Amino acid sequence: MSSRQRRQDAKIVADKYIARDGTAPRPYCEEALADVGAEPRDEETEKERMLDRLARLSELKYQQGRDEAAKLLGLRVTVLDKLVKDRRTKSDDADAELPHWKVKPWSEPVSTGALLDSIKSAFARHVILPPGAAEGLALWVLHAWTFDAGDVSPLMVLLSPTKRCGKTTVLIVLYYLTPRSELASNISPSAIFRYVEDTQPTLLIDEADSFLRENEEMRGILNSGHTKTAAHVIRTVEIGGEHKARRFSTWAPKALASIRGLADTLEDRAIIVQLQRKPPGVRVERLRKRDNEEFVTLRSKAVRWAADNFDKLSQDPDPEIPQALNDRAADNWRPLLAIADTAGSNWARRGREVACVLSGAGHESSSINVELLADIKKIFDADEETVAIRSIDLVTKLGEDLERPWADWSRGKPLSQKQLGGLLSDFRITSETVSIPGLKDAKGYKRVHFEEAWAAYLPGQNEPPPRSGTSKRRSVETSVVSAQVSDFRSVAPQDSDASKNCSLPNNGRHSDASTLPRVQVADTSGLDIPPFLKRPRLGPPAISSGPDDDLADLA
Repeated sequence: MSSRQRRQDAKIVADKYIARDGTAPRPYCEEALADVGAEPRDEETEKERMLDRLARLSELKYQQGRDEAAKLLGLRVTVLDKLVKDRRTKSDDADAELPHWKVKPWSEPVSTGALLDSIKSAFARHVILPPGAAEGLALWVLHAWTFDAGDVSPLMVLLSPTKRCGKTTVLIVLYYLTPRSELASNISPSAIFRYVEDTQPTLLIDEADSFLRENEEMRGILNSGHTKTAAHVIRTVEIGGEHKARRFSTWAPKALASIRGLADTLEDRAIIVQLQRKPPGVRVERLRKRDNEEFVTLRSKAVRWAADNFDKLSQDPDPEIPQALNDRAADNWRPLLAIADTAGSNWARRGREVACVLSGAGHESSSINVELLADIKKIFDADEETVAIRSIDLVTKLGEDLERPWADWSRGKPLSQKQLGGLLSDFRITSETVSIPGLKDAKGYKRVHFEEAWAAYLPGQNEPPPRSGTSKRRSVETSVVSAQVSDFRSVAPQDSDASKNCSLPNNGRHSDASTLPRVQVADTSGLDIPPFLKRPRLGPPAISSGPDDDLADLA
């Protein structure tokens, strides 16, 4: 007799031992199995199976058979009720899991470098990103899969000067690439720690500017999740009619998207990506806001990579940190650089360069800076011959209109040149030495550097014709394959060690753009890129490792 036939006969014979009074089916007993010569199953396994069957019964059928089932299992009825309740809760949790949470590991070992390149491409195809952002996002995605291997988990913060800059698009890509991810456009403080405690998600929060800025309790909870040791809050809960203190975890990867900046304490614990609106005519691949085969494959490879590398990342690796990073920035980048080191020398070098670029001076942005763009445009348009203006003259003209905010910008004092540079830095517009006939050379701004920002943020406003002596704006009717519009091959190295070449100011969030080093934008292989995206943001000079530098794919 075949083993299959023996099992079928065992089931038929065991039917003799099923209760006829509506109670749950009894486990196959040894006598039934012996009738067909089958081996008895493990008693504990059978009890577990019976509990699972009881949990699937309707409440009416369970109540009808619970006394008999408790006797068969050798349990008190109250104990059986608890066990069945726990199983039903687990079943409900499983039913509540989102479809993309179920990930089948890739069948073969996964190359870290190749996986990072694929994740980077997934971001770069769908949204315009500043230099280094695609690499930083790719490293953060793999960090989300292995965050429990370390003791620090930096926030990923997406900022923009105004709406329609791609923040939600980036969050949707993160949603489909990170483990157990949940995307919410609003959440309460208590929901954060309860959801993290129950679900252990990757928590993605959109529209943070609409509810987070004045919510100190929520900021404290989010801040607590930065370091594993401190990633807990304590709340009282009612247990058996008594209020008892309970500890809730806040330890989970988190990403926030906001218009303008967040609280200093949050930004200090974050890797910040400053997004810009896509200029008219620049095209990127449309993101269909649903799961797809590419995302499924990347999740499958990511979970296999995490399984293969978790132990290595758990051994408290101490990657080399660029000297330019302050202590908190070093903490934020340490887990990501440990991942970059597993990808080989190219990604190890790239990771440190990106850390320097994305850890530059802070992001002091506000919707007010769009108004500033409009007022500066009026000043340039007032005189058709104006191709450049000194900073001192620009702030003077801005302050002449007493109905605008610039006349009493800070505690009754007019906007200063330093404050002007800080507001314009979000558009990557920086001052430079300008020569104006009849005036002494001084720091100032050229019209050409504003034109694409005006087109992106001030649609519908007529532009004057090109001035004599200035070139016409170049067409931007170019399909952008990679959203990285600049690379880091910009400044000749003083030392081949990237960690010694990161020289960025970290001593103030309002650094005057005119005092920072100028960066020459690298060749972008014929792409007609808007000038305001090519210009450097406030931060460090970019780094090159020489003629054999494998950084061409950063563009």
